[in-house]
Amino acid sequence: MSYIFPDNPWQMEPLLFEASSAILEKSYTLAIASAKLSASIHPMCIDAVAHLVSNMNCYYSNLIEGHNTKPIDIERALTGDYSTSPEKRVLQLEARAHIEVEKKYLEAISPDIFSSELICSIHRDFYAKLPEDLHWSISADGKKTEKITPGSLRTSEVEVGKHFPPLHTALPEFMNRFESSCQMAWQNKLPYQRMPLVASAHHRLLWIHPFLDGNGRVARLFSVLAMKAAGIEGVGLWSPARGLARNVDEYKSLLQDADSLRRGDLDGRGNLSLNALQAFSTFFVDSCIDQVKFMSEMFDLDNLSKRIEYFFGVLSTTTNIKKESHLLVMETLRKGEFARGEASRITGFGERMSRDMLGELLKLGFLASNSVKGPVRIAFPTAATGYYFPNLFPAGSPTEINEYIAAKKLITSVKN
Repeated sequence: MSYIFPDNPWQMEPLLFEASSAILEKSYTLAIASAKLSASIHPMCIDAVAHLVSNMNCYYSNLIEGHNTKPIDIERALTGDYSTSPEKRVLQLEARAHIEVEKKYLEAISPDIFSSELICSIHRDFYAKLPEDLHWSISADGKKTEKITPGSLRTSEVEVGKHFPPLHTALPEFMNRFESSCQMAWQNKLPYQRMPLVASAHHRLLWIHPFLDGNGRVARLFSVLAMKAAGIEGVGLWSPARGLARNVDEYKSLLQDADSLRRGDLDGRGNLSLNALQAFSTFFVDSCIDQVKFMSEMFDLDNLSKRIEYFFGVLSTTTNIKKESHLLVMETLRKGEFARGEASRITGFGERMSRDMLGELLKLGFLASNSVKGPVRIAFPTAATGYYFPNLFPAGSPTEINEYIAAKKLITSVKN
């Protein structure tokens, strides 16, 4: 080859591929399973689950980037409770930015999901929420090398492992080709038929590497939005990033493999390897299926009830929270919400004791309400989710949970 850095969009081919019956069958399985998961969760609990999953996406996307931000620290960041440690505070700011940007774009899905404008705006909104000190590309030895302009295509060449992304001067052409080809292939397809395209677009966007930094995070956010735009019901109730992070070595290996050039006459007709792109896309869809299955198992109410009961039993040994509190939590999961006056009936305790139990759960974030007298619904504080949903997040230690409860009580007393 006479070039090092690609300078013509044809060098990105095949950008797409004709989906085989095997990957379409997997995509159909994903779409059906995701819809069933959505139907299994009470409609009044959907927002709380979506918030939980947004935190998951953030945690696992950070983990893929090598940033291990504890779930409890993520939750604290969302309330403005930042660590005094500069290193931990930076990770908290990064996590909050990720969650807020994902929420913004999921609430208003763009029909131009593949547009350069949308992809650049995701990058711009993410970096706009970070302090200026984080607007720098960092070299392998930890030194700041080049200033990142939020939302702007890079203006220099980069190397990503063994991959040489396109020349910066050719990026507009590559992004235009990415948009026009994907948008055309997107038309007149059923939701599940769009999944292979979402998977291949995830790789090709990373291959283009449009930004100086933040490409992996933007690509993972983009993929969630693309699945939502595709019409896959239940997107937002399970975490693609968790699946990728749990198999991060395979994820990175298949991404790198799909960067490779065509390998002979049986490997498509484009410049890049068709077989490698198909292998990555199959892995991506399989990872999504695995996560839908995981969340479906987690929300089996009979087993979930046992785990929540166990959690409050453990909690009652170190705090003044009664173990019977689990009855109030499960009532919201089964019925969506209940009137405050129902607490005594649900727990079997007297009115005053039940009212105190309910008040404690609301104060600590185990339940939520829109007003001081309104009905209550489920909430998922990070301190509990590791126990409610094993292997979802790392479960907090008893010490961390007690620290969380103490911090919540302090914040509440200050507000009051």
